[in-house]
Amino acid sequence: MTGRDSLAGRVVALTGAGRGLGLQIAGTLLDRGARVVANYRTPSPDLDQLAEKHPELVLHQGDIAVEETAADLVATARGLGRLDALIHNAGIARDQLLVRMPVEDWDEVHRVNLRGAFLLSKYAVRVMMRQRYGRIVYLSSGAAILGNAGQAAYAASKAGLHGLSATVAQEYRGYGVRTVVLAPGLLDTGLGEALDPRIVREKAERSMLGIGSGERIAATAAFLASADADYINAVVIRADGGLVY
Repeated sequence: MTGRDSLAGRVVALTGAGRGLGLQIAGTLLDRGARVVANYRTPSPDLDQLAEKHPELVLHQGDIAVEETAADLVATARGLGRLDALIHNAGIARDQLLVRMPVEDWDEVHRVNLRGAFLLSKYAVRVMMRQRYGRIVYLSSGAAILGNAGQAAYAASKAGLHGLSATVAQEYRGYGVRTVVLAPGLLDTGLGEALDPRIVREKAERSMLGIGSGERIAATAAFLASADADYINAVVIRADGGLVY
């Protein structure tokens, strides 16, 4: 199986699908023939419209940092016959300089970004072990690798995904479970849209290829969830256009 056929019929659970990059990933997966269970936390008219066009899209609302929600998302995907891949895209940021950051903001960022990933991995791996196959794609950030002023909580939570991914890959390699971290740089969608234009310009100048396209990152995530990527395991893939400091 190659190209578009490598996703045909595969069941993919996706988080953070309500807007931005997650919504683009959902559309790309569907266009390539996957069946998608898309989790979102707050109402999303755009995702509703996508579901109207694609009967193979199953909507799943809830907070994935709540254990019951994470377990139910995996169970819903399993109800379609199997769970070939999990793409953990859900994430939040509470940007503030370290000395000014409220503890509550630090805790909430880690609750969503890292606790949610742990819970989803826990339940997804159980299914993947039984079927002797599965791929988990964690969406991280260039901030997890290079750091970013004002993003201590966000960068630390995303860096935690790197350790989680490598550990899951080692623990369950004998069961056909493969993991990978995709770390984009600044994008034209999602959290990147809310940044101050001055910061956007500065970051764009530090990337050899400028601001990244959400569409291209969505295509990369879809590839990593496909059968074509089965030999890619336990690595962090930087998709930041050559971001340097």
